Amino acid sequence: MIKDIHAQKLAEDELARLHADLERRVEARTRELGEREEELRSVIDNANDAYISLDRNGRVTAWNRQAEQTFGWSAKEALGRPLDALIIPAELAGAHRGGMQLYLRTGTSRILDRRVELPALRRDGSRLTVEVRIRRHEVRGEPVFSAFLHDVTLRKQRDAQREYETRHDLLTGLPNRRALMEALPLAQARADRAQGRLGLLFIDLDGFKAVNDQLGHDGGDALLRAIAARLRQAVRRTDSVFRLAGDEFTVLLADLADGLGDAHRVGRKLVEAVSMPVELCGATVRVGASIGIAVQAPGQAPTPEELIKEADHWMYEAKKSGRGCVLPLPSSS
Repeated sequence: MIKDIHAQKLAEDELARLHADLERRVEARTRELGEREEELRSVIDNANDAYISLDRNGRVTAWNRQAEQTFGWSAKEALGRPLDALIIPAELAGAHRGGMQLYLRTGTSRILDRRVELPALRRDGSRLTVEVRIRRHEVRGEPVFSAFLHDVTLRKQRDAQREYETRHDLLTGLPNRRALMEALPLAQARADRAQGRLGLLFIDLDGFKAVNDQLGHDGGDALLRAIAARLRQAVRRTDSVFRLAGDEFTVLLADLADGLGDAHRVGRKLVEAVSMPVELCGATVRVGASIGIAVQAPGQAPTPEELIKEADHWMYEAKKSGRGCVLPLPSSS
């Protein structure tokens, strides 16, 4: 009997010890998990990118400091509100809601776990572009959608500026030679499909060197800008003006009903526009223009280089014939 009591006491003591040890372990584990959770919260809250999480209804459940700075809404204002009421442009709100509903029904998504660029709104209504990757996980059996959003607006603007500069003349703002070599074959293909005609005018300024020598490079640059503006104003919206280099320009004419006749009339109009006096640096200056024409008619298939070469050839013939000439004449076609 005494042995049984002693054995029972030992067992109870052992159970008590094990229980106390288990409690210490649970307490330590709970503390460790709490510390890890606190560390994770700190990492997220101090991240360089905006962090947002949503519940199954699309309402915000997390909104870090960078989200506050990026979008202009405080966490207090954002938490509990639908994301489409905060940062999603109106034209995308329906797609956002529909995409979440589709995923909850079918488990399929076009953007989940993919890095995508999307437009977003700041609180003041201004737009930005964000790079986002959305992930899904579960908390207590409920789906949670979380994402880091990186503001790429400046990068996109720099990329767009670089793209613009590769295809435009920075002095005049006109498309450059590279842009011409991209646009010309497309225009030729359209004309060919429509059995239409297009024209290419090659323009060289007469007397530009004398003005440049008289007024210096700044004066010459100002003159080129003025001439570029006149050329743009003198043609149709469907036509395109390019600056090749120096004082050389081209004009791409689309949908010419009369081919060379229409192109020649445009050429004469451009000569008149260029020849008008220009006030520069306190002086009145005049320049002229010699223009060569090349036309692509139905059934013809010149290469872009051949079309440019023909227009360039006629420009030099016009130059030889005197100031303000446009060649070839319609009667010589």
